[in-house]
Amino acid sequence: MAELTVEVADTPASLAHGLMYRKQLASNAGMLFKFPNIIEAHFWGKNTYIPLDVAFVDKNNQITEIKQIVPMSTKIIHSEGLCSMAIEANAGFFKEHKIEPGHKINIDGEKIEFIGC
Repeated sequence: MAELTVEVADTPASLAHGLMYRKQLASNAGMLFKFPNIIEAHFWGKNTYIPLDVAFVDKNNQITEIKQIVPMSTKIIHSEGLCSMAIEANAGFFKEHKIEPGHKINIDGEKIEFIGC
């Protein structure tokens, strides 16, 4: 089972700021975005220096899709459906740990455990 240590973004300011302006991110670190409502989530790479992957998570804690965020890009990356959370990690983290859509997550404070990989 793979695990990721995350910072939790759950306020309007932290949700908007995300991982912008970071120069590095530990290999097993990321950010968990907890949305106040179930939404179609939108991300971009503006002011983000680190190549990232984002996993969109539905209300049942299941990953629905994983997309790439290109550093400094203003191209909008959005979930294809509704999600309650999103997880940003270093580009390649999900692939390296064989985490795919359909896998579930378990959240314990600042730790995310990926189930089924």
